[in-house]
Amino acid sequence: MQRSSCVAAVLLVAAALACSDNPAGPEGQGSVVFQLATTGTGATTAPSLAVTVTRGTDVIVITDVQLVARKIKLEQEDGSCPANIEEDAEEEAECPNLKLGPLLLDPPIEEGADPTFTVDLPAGVYDELQLQIHKPAGSNDVAFIAANPDFDGVSIRVNGTWNGTPFTFTTDLTQVIEIELEDPIVVEVDGETGLTLLLDVRSWFLDQGGGALLNPLALSQEALSRVEQNIRQSFHAFEDDDQNGAVDD
Repeated sequence: MQRSSCVAAVLLVAAALACSDNPAGPEGQGSVVFQLATTGTGATTAPSLAVTVTRGTDVIVITDVQLVARKIKLEQEDGSCPANIEEDAEEEAECPNLKLGPLLLDPPIEEGADPTFTVDLPAGVYDELQLQIHKPAGSNDVAFIAANPDFDGVSIRVNGTWNGTPFTFTTDLTQVIEIELEDPIVVEVDGETGLTLLLDVRSWFLDQGGGALLNPLALSQEALSRVEQNIRQSFHAFEDDDQNGAVDD
């Protein structure tokens, strides 16, 4: 009888420990709403479904932008994401994944920010967003390419008009983008924080000085390199709980 009582006691203790290690809900976590934008509030004089850029007599109107991304991560303050984004850091609390991807990002071509997905993260202060602009190719991307055939070997696709003539610009740019948050975001336990990734597409087809537009219908290799450099430099991220595409006051 004494031995049976001991065994029962051990089983009760083990059950209690199992319950404490696997609570009904995640402890010490909050939610981050990942949002996309191309123009913040006040960037245009009136709501529009296109982004218009004018230099002299040349006019580019951008009506649609899509981008393939993977390994979207947030880095905790005083933390460190691996130098190589290909390294598996899923279990690292300092640099948790938001999305592994590949994921097709389709930001709105109008004022404000559109929610894309919501993810639970460990509570804490985060000061850097990291993602990879990704060219789908190979066996790992078969399912994505089947669902998005226009992105076979293409990472970014832009539709619009150049002086009234329709164009489609594509690139196979692959690049890790690291965006420091000027004002770190705080993920609070059981709280919800809006994080907006803004792609300033108005800058994409500007020449080096910004005084002239590059014709997307006739890009030289030098001009293409300039467009891709503009894309790399066009990413911004900030807390945006009111989803207006601008930094919260």
